[in-house]
Amino acid sequence: MNYFFTLIREAKEREEEKEFTKAFNLYTQSEQHTKNQASLIKIKAKKAWCLHSVGNPKETDSLFQEILASFPKSPLSTVVYSKYLIKTKRYKAAKNLLAKGIEEFPTYLENYLILASLLKDTERSEEAIEILKLALSQEELTRARGIDRKDIWAELGSLYFSRGDFNSSLACLKKSQKMSKEEDFLHYDVLSLCYLELEDPDNALKSIHLFLEYRGEIDPDILLILARAQCRLGLIDEAAQNLIQAYSYEDSLSLKAHDFIDFAPLLRNGFFTTLENIEWEDE
Repeated sequence: MNYFFTLIREAKEREEEKEFTKAFNLYTQSEQHTKNQASLIKIKAKKAWCLHSVGNPKETDSLFQEILASFPKSPLSTVVYSKYLIKTKRYKAAKNLLAKGIEEFPTYLENYLILASLLKDTERSEEAIEILKLALSQEELTRARGIDRKDIWAELGSLYFSRGDFNSSLACLKKSQKMSKEEDFLHYDVLSLCYLELEDPDNALKSIHLFLEYRGEIDPDILLILARAQCRLGLIDEAAQNLIQAYSYEDSLSLKAHDFIDFAPLLRNGFFTTLENIEWEDE
């Protein structure tokens, strides 16, 4: 077993140094020292990527097809090949393969995640939403890359937000929040934006304060959310101070057209005339 890991480690080093033929040969040797199905699939996928890197696309596809044929009962076969198809921009083939993988292995989460990501990246967010909803409808799901149901709910909330469906976004984010420890929830910023869009500045302010408490990441975008909530609640001086801090990052500030509504009191009192580089973006 130690020799197996030695071969794998050396193969990865050769691959990182772009010595793909040597890496391929080392991966081939390592296959003789394991019977673990997942390890064999990953090794063969590594060999396929080595072939791709030296300009042998036909042999690469042939090896991925061999993986599918040799390990038909493993959903990992679908994962490794679909990632290659996506990398080589064969999106339709990847979508079809992943859809088949979901049909055959309905409890295997990673196929759902890869397909949803592909659909999102190709501007088909409505289909991505349906895939994530299908995943959540399963009674059992395997974890994938440390991702579980709370993360799917959060991603679903993000997708709904990007489509302007703020009620659905808020509902999904709150489900994710309930399934998380308060300090582990990563989406208080989007939650705050949802509350702003739904005319609930009190909860928007609470949410962005929780973001600052647990994440501690202060940047212009976070300061703008904070200032928007404060302005809505009549905390004009505090909002102005946060806008000045946001402005100080790059001596400029980019605001969206709908921010006019939140920052109306500051527009009326002439605050923005004190800042030289203000850009109002069309939405």
